[in-house]
Amino acid sequence: MLLALAEPKKITIEDVAKKAGVGIATVSRAINDSPGISARTKAKIMQVIDELGFVPNSSAQSLKVRQTRQIALAVPDIRNAFIPEIAWSVEQVAREHGYRVVQINTSANARIELDIIRNVKTLHVDGLIILPLAYPKTLKDAVARSTFPISIINYGKRLHEGIKADVVSLATQEGLLVMEHLIRIGRTRIAYAGAPKDVIEERYFAYERSLDRVDPALVFFGDDFSIQTGKQAANYFYSLKPMPDAIYAGNDMIAIGVVAQLKALGVRIPEDVAVVGIDDILWCTITEPKISSVSIMGIEVARAATELLLKRIKNQTVGAYERVKFQPRLIVRESSVAAER
Repeated sequence: MLLALAEPKKITIEDVAKKAGVGIATVSRAINDSPGISARTKAKIMQVIDELGFVPNSSAQSLKVRQTRQIALAVPDIRNAFIPEIAWSVEQVAREHGYRVVQINTSANARIELDIIRNVKTLHVDGLIILPLAYPKTLKDAVARSTFPISIINYGKRLHEGIKADVVSLATQEGLLVMEHLIRIGRTRIAYAGAPKDVIEERYFAYERSLDRVDPALVFFGDDFSIQTGKQAANYFYSLKPMPDAIYAGNDMIAIGVVAQLKALGVRIPEDVAVVGIDDILWCTITEPKISSVSIMGIEVARAATELLLKRIKNQTVGAYERVKFQPRLIVRESSVAAER
């Protein structure tokens, strides 16, 4: 009886790309002696081709680099006033490089964040910039499995170690600047108003770390980072006896709601209660009083994230993921000056 011999596994261009640690398009450039590839990378690819015994066929030799000249930007809430600054900066850099931007709203939903990462291909883009707030536990694995370049803008979250994406974040926890300022101007009964603790959790943890003991009565968690949450927090703190003498708001939208509602209740700001937010959106400069805030360097952060993504798209490389950090800045305005009380 004759036994059929199994045919040896056919080596593909994907096998070459995986072993060489580059994209398929880069292998194609090496095979076709096309521009846009360094001599060192080309030599490495040709060595892998020899080792694997890969024989380019006509279709591989004719493979062209297909790019859509589009990138995606996934943000948690397009209603939040700091998001347009991020989106504007991303679009400016993309346009400089001949790219367009597709914007997606995730509603800070873990499932949506994962779906976007897992299905980048269906968006017909060359890469993704994402500002995740929900941070699902499986985010690191989803990023690792993605075949598309990803840049992450990270605000106020504990990011997984070794995540396979370029990351732009802040060097100093922004909430610590708020608390240091309020303590420095002599406020001793400091309250916190924010969204659920697991959303931008580091902003709340900065509050905890800055105090010897946290009074649960001085913490208010609303549904989101909205003006309405701020108004609800103001009503709650107003009901306390005594009221807090300072409120650290998890973002500027909440701070605006707090200030508006406290004023409506007859509370003097900053004489009775000092208020500080985070994001430094333009609205903080036109409220009455103007609101102190921490700038999270949105334009600079978004520019860096976009440049890193486009660099990775152009080079079709993996590994050596970059970590860029910016220093946040406290902007002191009328809502938290060291006024006599």
